[in-house]
Amino acid sequence: MCACKGTRVIRNDMGMGMYQFGTCVCKVANQTPEEVDIRCHAVLAELREIHQLQLREKAGEVA
Repeated sequence: MCACKGTRVIRNDMGMGMYQFGTCVCKVANQTPEEVDIRCHAVLAELREIHQLQLREKAGEVA
């Protein structure tokens, strides 16, 4: 199984929520750099949204 799932975003899964960025030898190799960047930006936007929800939850704004 591919570590990045075609996103070029690899999670370390150690419970710290850390991410690393780099090329992968999976299906990303068969995509144009533009296609990879579009997917990478979409994943990063989703991560930002999740982070904002976590911050609001921590502040008690979200039930």
